[in-house]
Amino acid sequence: MASPVEQRTLPRALLVTAAAAVLPGLGHLLLGRRRTGGAILAVVALAATGLGIAVARTDGTELAAGLFSTPVLVAVTAGCALVALGWTATIVRTYDLARPRRLGTGRRLCGGGVVVALCAAVVTPLGVTANAADSQRALLDEVFPNRPTPADPAPSDLIGRPRLNLLLLGSDAGPDRTGARTDTMMVASLDTRTAEVILFALPRNIQRAPFPQGSTAAQRFPDGFPDLLNAVYGYGHANPGVAPAGPTADPGTNLLMSSVEELLGLPLHHYVSVDMVGLAAVVDALGGVTVDVGPQRLPIGGVTPSGRLVEPEGYLEPGVQHLDGHETLWYTRSRRNSDDYDRMARQRCLIDAVLSQNSPTELLLRFRAVAAAAGGGVRTDIPRSMLPALVTLTAEQGPPRVRSVAFDPDLPAPGEPGGTFRPARPDVEYMREVVADALAAPGEAPVADAGEPPGTEGPRTSALAAGGGLPAPRPSSIEPAPACAGVGGGPDDTDS
Repeated sequence: MASPVEQRTLPRALLVTAAAAVLPGLGHLLLGRRRTGGAILAVVALAATGLGIAVARTDGTELAAGLFSTPVLVAVTAGCALVALGWTATIVRTYDLARPRRLGTGRRLCGGGVVVALCAAVVTPLGVTANAADSQRALLDEVFPNRPTPADPAPSDLIGRPRLNLLLLGSDAGPDRTGARTDTMMVASLDTRTAEVILFALPRNIQRAPFPQGSTAAQRFPDGFPDLLNAVYGYGHANPGVAPAGPTADPGTNLLMSSVEELLGLPLHHYVSVDMVGLAAVVDALGGVTVDVGPQRLPIGGVTPSGRLVEPEGYLEPGVQHLDGHETLWYTRSRRNSDDYDRMARQRCLIDAVLSQNSPTELLLRFRAVAAAAGGGVRTDIPRSMLPALVTLTAEQGPPRVRSVAFDPDLPAPGEPGGTFRPARPDVEYMREVVADALAAPGEAPVADAGEPPGTEGPRTSALAAGGGLPAPRPSSIEPAPACAGVGGGPDDTDS
């Protein structure tokens, strides 16, 4: 009778090895090694059962939040690596036990090639998953800080904070610019129960911006900052001794945050800064954005950084348009036949369009593309430990409702000459009152509708001026985010 060694054939060995590639431990059982095969199958069954129970007990929101949790991503990477290592070791060991001991060179190469192919078939999907998880973790490390600041709540306590206030900065830094000015400044106040967002838009030409009492900046500028608000960042960056030590490592951002907090009477928890290159990259990574440019076309270019008028390089055509990153950049910054307040309205439109046209799930799926494309064009101090709670909130509530308050000459200010807000002489107490009113009644409908969309003939009308007249003191300051229509037809704005 032939011995077990003499019964071994290459086809049978490859068949048994293939069984091990399909289900670890099955090859050992086919070879009669029941104890080892049973142990391997038991480990596989326990792991699969545990994973199945964990997934069944975790809803889609929690699974989505896991994509932004560093421990989860590390565990996925390590788990895939361990499974791949154990599975390939089982395949190789099964073939070693099953193969004939005497094989010619050709048959030995054939058997080894099949084993390598089986191992590759097992390792490839696990490797892709591990690489995706590790890449996601690396991007989180690059875009978001590693450690929360002492003022940050634990991630589990984030929802208990009534509001999360973010300073949104749009910098004019770019290839055609020297230095950087924060020409776009908004505060996004997020209701952590409903995910509703209120935008407080600050014009770049606010003058005499104050600083907190007793601060170094307030002592140097007791009558407020002598330049425009958009120059505060650059001054702080060039004069770090004037800026507060925190909350970020950038003195320019710290000085600007302290001034905005003083203007609005609102604590700022974190900031997000996007430069021109970063904005274009983000929009391209999201697949573009659809907006209503308005009844008149918007020039692309046409004004040099020094303010000289030149021939525009192109135009954004009127009406509803799907814009790529470059076009979106000019939708927000076009300043020929536009003024600062037109651009502020378009910038608020853009934020509303991006949030409304991209579901939380879509944003999650595109995060890697967005983060990789934006590179250094996007900076923030939001700690990544806070991301799972933020993702959970937005996933549960859906696209946030966006409302806005613009501190521009359309804002009624009964105490001012002419009855409207004056950026050249801001009434800080009134600004704080408007902010308090806006935050006091979250979720309520505005007193008046949005008025005429930007880009219509005649002066802009404010959502706060119901019926065409000025409201009584302490007006309702909340309005829906303006319809995404461009502005144009006004005088050329040629300041740099």
